[in-house]
Amino acid sequence: MSAPAPLRAATVAGATLAVIFIILSAVVGGINVWRSHSASSYEAQAEQAQSEKAAVDQQITDAKTRLDAANVHKDAKAWCDSVTRDTAASIRDAIKTYDSATQAVKDAIHQECAPKETYANAQRAGADAAFTPAMTECTTDQVTTTINGTITLSSSSPISSLGPLELTISGYTLDKGTTLNPSSPYQGTTTVTLTPGTPATFTISVPYDPAMTDKTECGFSMTSWWPTSL
Repeated sequence: MSAPAPLRAATVAGATLAVIFIILSAVVGGINVWRSHSASSYEAQAEQAQSEKAAVDQQITDAKTRLDAANVHKDAKAWCDSVTRDTAASIRDAIKTYDSATQAVKDAIHQECAPKETYANAQRAGADAAFTPAMTECTTDQVTTTINGTITLSSSSPISSLGPLELTISGYTLDKGTTLNPSSPYQGTTTVTLTPGTPATFTISVPYDPAMTDKTECGFSMTSWWPTSL
């Protein structure tokens, strides 16, 4: 016995709707899966991009650190190379450069050339006060005037830690109460080595001044000093 026509129609319609529902569910499910997969893929890509950016940032930081270190070393070496026997008379320029340097450069200078740093700091503190000059004799044979003297280094001065020093000493004759003319022909220089703890003795020969009178006197000054170990 067959079902009534309305019932068959309803059954067919229901089956059709069920199929449609299944298809739609599959489609919606596929869309959701696709969305979920797309979101996960995007998040993974975003995380990878962040990781790559962090790596690049670290490389930039590392490169800058190496560059800064190289510049610090370069500046320290340049300063050390600038402090020499030939530039001893203009040590104030090196002191100014040192004072304007960053702490990193100063630390590098200490590692690179600590004795030169000590030398510069001693000059800054007024090194002349650490030396005691004394004239022992001044004679002339009307051809040459001979100046004899000593220079002693204070044992408490940090300069003593630098070891033996080479002193450059200038001697001259001039009238009392006058100032030495730098171009005066009546002057001479000599170099001697001073060992800390022992006075350095020296002799300077100066051309005789035929205009010398009883008002003429001898004098000398230490124009520069340099540690022989540097």
